[in-house]
Amino acid sequence: MHMAKNRINILIAAVTVLCVAQTGTVQAQGKEKKGAAGASEHVTKAGQLAQAGALPEAIAEYTLAIEQSPKNARLYNDRGGAYLALKKFTEAAADFTKAIEFLPKDYAGYSNRGAALSEQNQLDAAFADLNKALELKPNDPRTLERRGLAYYRQKNYDMALADYSNALEQTPDSSLGLNRRADVYVALNQLDKALPDLQKAVSVRPDDFAAQDRLRYVQAKLAPPPAAPVATAAPKATPTPKPQLLTRKNIFLAIGVLVALFIVIVVIAKISMTRREV
Repeated sequence: MHMAKNRINILIAAVTVLCVAQTGTVQAQGKEKKGAAGASEHVTKAGQLAQAGALPEAIAEYTLAIEQSPKNARLYNDRGGAYLALKKFTEAAADFTKAIEFLPKDYAGYSNRGAALSEQNQLDAAFADLNKALELKPNDPRTLERRGLAYYRQKNYDMALADYSNALEQTPDSSLGLNRRADVYVALNQLDKALPDLQKAVSVRPDDFAAQDRLRYVQAKLAPPPAAPVATAAPKATPTPKPQLLTRKNIFLAIGVLVALFIVIVVIAKISMTRREV
């Protein structure tokens, strides 16, 4: 009977422990759901602020969301993206590292961190992350564009062209991809290939003033040089003809003068002889 009583007490204790554990689990799940709901409000607000260009305010909202849901990898990726846009690359890389910690099989964290590392010119580390991202999600256009930029910074233009072209096959209207592939063509002095990429980039995004500047530069370089002005010979001055002395008129005048002189001499001679006779 004593043994039966002990068994009953053990059974009651086990049931009590199980009930307490279940209550704790329910309470934890309740807190988690409440935290997720609170985080969702901040995420929505952060997204609206980011769309409006208010990135510091968006980061503040993402931070509040992370406090509510500290193991949500997406929140770290989102806040890291805002840091990346603000060129705060160290903070961005730290957030992307947290995202990878919570979701090590998600390509996004590696792709994002690779972009942040590339901006810091840590190219070896950037390639490691970008290659891992492409291993998890092959041919992802955004990751290919990011790796293409890393190759461009490494002056490995052939590999950069391969990545940009692969990305543009999937997203042919990517203004970023078109601009960056054009940059590679310009670096290779293949301006005739850069021209159509820049023309399309401007047509896709008419407000992209940087693309417009690139386009004008390439067009100016491809334009034929202005033709050299044809030198025209100055008209030769017509020399003034020298007056001719031996004209018929002048000859007759000379004869007339000589005749007149002869007559004058004869007259003078006769007068002189007359005076002598007298």
